[in-house]
Amino acid sequence: MQTALLPLALLLLGSSVAASQEGAASAEAAPTRMLRMRSGEILWGSIESHDPDALRFRLLETGGLIPLPWSLLDPEEEHALRLVFGYLDAEIEELTVAAERITLNDGTELVGKIVDTDDDYLWFKRAEGTIPIDKRRLQGTTVLVQAPALDVYTKEELYQQRVFELGPVLALEGREGARAHDELARFAERLFDFPHAVEAYGLVRALDPTYDAERIAAALARSTTKAQEKQQIDLLAEIDLWRARKRYDKALEALAAFPDQFPDSPLLEDWNALRKRVLKHQEADLREEVVRRFHARALRLAREAARKDSYEEVIAYLDEGLSEEIVKQVQADLAELAPDIPPEEVQRLWRERKGGRIHQASYGLGTWLLGESRALATPADEKDEGQAAEKPASGSQAEARKKLEERIQRYLKNQELARAAQSGGGASKEDDPNEFWKEFDLAGRAQWILAYFVENSGLFQIDRIRFENCRECGGTGARDVVNTGSSISGDTAGDRLVPCPTCHTLGRVRRVRYR
Repeated sequence: MQTALLPLALLLLGSSVAASQEGAASAEAAPTRMLRMRSGEILWGSIESHDPDALRFRLLETGGLIPLPWSLLDPEEEHALRLVFGYLDAEIEELTVAAERITLNDGTELVGKIVDTDDDYLWFKRAEGTIPIDKRRLQGTTVLVQAPALDVYTKEELYQQRVFELGPVLALEGREGARAHDELARFAERLFDFPHAVEAYGLVRALDPTYDAERIAAALARSTTKAQEKQQIDLLAEIDLWRARKRYDKALEALAAFPDQFPDSPLLEDWNALRKRVLKHQEADLREEVVRRFHARALRLAREAARKDSYEEVIAYLDEGLSEEIVKQVQADLAELAPDIPPEEVQRLWRERKGGRIHQASYGLGTWLLGESRALATPADEKDEGQAAEKPASGSQAEARKKLEERIQRYLKNQELARAAQSGGGASKEDDPNEFWKEFDLAGRAQWILAYFVENSGLFQIDRIRFENCRECGGTGARDVVNTGSSISGDTAGDRLVPCPTCHTLGRVRRVRYR
């Protein structure tokens, strides 16, 4: 807020100097109007001139002439004025409004305006009506977004809002009133509201016949012709509603048929603008939906694969079939957004994704199945959080710790040598991957499969690899067992190291953060 106020304050300060130079007489050359600023301030005065970078605005209070960069204006005010002055293409630019996006517990996302709420429900407004939504169905937080205005309000609601905003200047006579009604007429055209456009353009000509006479005459004739084609206007409005509901299959089918159905239509330019808008929204929704569906399908297929009891079968599926299956299912999920989207397009949209939410997967107690070198491998540019530098210990504690670490390292080395010597005779039951997999719970299997696939398929962006200490051995890979001794068996008291049965001497659990 302060950054927007500072340049405006400096501009206003300089306006008193400009006032003495420009004179009060020239302030009457343009109509008085209100300007809403991005900071929330209101300025009264007249627009003397404009260019693609700024307005020259004469303040009513001081008579000073100040430059106002477009970026200082309220976004809606900026958009409307740019449109009126010809810096935006009305056929392509889409009117947007501030709205809220909510997510339901079934994954459905809705964009609209929250107009009321009580202890149990919130009332959510969209163009097709206002609906109550049980608060128990909400998931996550409400997100503020810019949404297509016609997704939230009807044409009539938007038009009446604009009439209210322009109310004071619409009541003016002569050229000032004509300019205000011209702005209103262009706004109506952007809404495909041609009857109101005809009415407004007619008032422009009545208030000041000399005001941009050639353009107003052409605009009035154009709007009058279009307003007579009610069937075509209704069809374009219906297509836009299908777009808002993300039913691009129906929207594109109707758009394709329109030129054949109405070959001499005066609305072909509007049809083309709507076609571009539908394709733009389809592309944006496809990119968002591909990412969401890809992650969802990867998790679901990992859970299905977890039901396989053979470890070798799981590895074969991960290395060969899972990638193709995900693409195939995501392609099917996108049928309503893009009925004929090929697998190559799904893969392209997935590759081109940017940013996104961080996901996590863990190898859990099955980390050892990767083998020591792969299980403990870390990208060169990362540092294991679990190995962060610690303050050096001192005294007898430091010596005891050092001796224990040396003892554990000797023990682990001996274990490796023992396994190598026994490799010809087969692994023990505890070290057999298939036996472990049979005992591994389904949730652990699913996470292991997902982590393995994410890290090795090449389809995901790895954010970082994290490690946690084994909860049984504390990261040492071995457990120190204290023997109290027994006079019956002849065992002597003392302690000895035994391999950790949970992590299989690795001491670590491998986790993957990814996008």
